[in-house]
Amino acid sequence: MSLTRIALRIAAVEAIKGKTLVRGNVLDTPNGALDIQADGTLRTAEDKPFIAVFTDQGKVERVNGRSLIENGLCDIIFEMGISSAMLETDENSGASMLVGVGIPASDGNQEFFLDVVQRQIGDALADPNNRWAEIWRGLHYRIAKIEFAGARNAEDGQRLAGHQMRLTVELADDPVAREPLDPQTPFMQFLTALEGHGDRSYAEQAAFMRALINGSSEDWEQLQRRRGMTAAELLALGQGPLAADAERATPPMTSATLDVENFNSVTVTGS
Repeated sequence: MSLTRIALRIAAVEAIKGKTLVRGNVLDTPNGALDIQADGTLRTAEDKPFIAVFTDQGKVERVNGRSLIENGLCDIIFEMGISSAMLETDENSGASMLVGVGIPASDGNQEFFLDVVQRQIGDALADPNNRWAEIWRGLHYRIAKIEFAGARNAEDGQRLAGHQMRLTVELADDPVAREPLDPQTPFMQFLTALEGHGDRSYAEQAAFMRALINGSSEDWEQLQRRRGMTAAELLALGQGPLAADAERATPPMTSATLDVENFNSVTVTGS
């Protein structure tokens, strides 16, 4: 699993919580929140309007050498659902109203509700004053494609409507193990925000991800991990330990003397 893909999804969830008509009911990768059956009908186990966020597929083309840190294109999906059972009662008239908007619970108004929520998701992710949205934006380079879909169901006495917005983004590379990162990079800002959130699960996730990448290493080790290079390829570039060093602990060169027949000796020092 890509650490950057995890970060992208969680940042999106936190960026839109409390920013739409579904309020705080934003779900991270729930099972069956909006389930399309084999016959095309919809099902949901949710009891109030919701947004579910997924990152279910990605693709990397033209990989640089043997690199396993490139993420390429990644789909992040926002599913929105509302049904006729997800209503609130108007205190004055006693009529059933859509949650959060105070309009009658008709089919057309359900569609209006979902259209508004979809717009609010976009506004939240583009908000310059939203810390989590800023992290989300920093974790990908561009949006390559946007797709929309909708589905409806009126069986079992419950009118259910759902929308899906699928963004295909060019995801940033994963951090390299034991390669120190600047605290201001989007991924490190994500870990800091996760740790400061107050959710115990988030804190444990942040600790686990830090353990995967923390540490330090030689420049040649970082190059080998980043590009997936063999020891022979590193040596061909003048990098890495000597081929005869089984422990791979050759210290960096500080100085050497070059003797050429009929010429004076030349001493060179490492930079």
